[in-house]
Amino acid sequence: MEIVNSKFYDGFEGEPEVHFTTKTKEQIKRLIVWCGYFNEIMYLVEPVEGRWTSLAYYYHLLLGWRDIDVHEPWLVEKPQEALEQFETIDKALLETETARVLEEICHLFIEGIESNAEIFIEED
Repeated sequence: MEIVNSKFYDGFEGEPEVHFTTKTKEQIKRLIVWCGYFNEIMYLVEPVEGRWTSLAYYYHLLLGWRDIDVHEPWLVEKPQEALEQFETIDKALLETETARVLEEICHLFIEGIESNAEIFIEED
């Protein structure tokens, strides 16, 4: 069974999008968000001791799902680290809708980690 939530992409059709997907044997869950929301979130991630870590490393260095040669979902190898990075973001600095997107991303990661799912990111 596949469940798709695209409410944070509706109205942005034709614009770049980011897919967050959890996969287990029983279920696939996909969250599709407008790239602008995700960029706003990632800009608020702070370097750790002057270095990018976890998802921010891949985001800022254009690696992983951001690599122009990658045309398939990219596996998040350390989802707990990624979740912790998202949780450090001060939601008060985000626009209301972007804060909701961050909450949905965190929720997806929490559910994925708890269900031992593989978690993927893909830019389209």
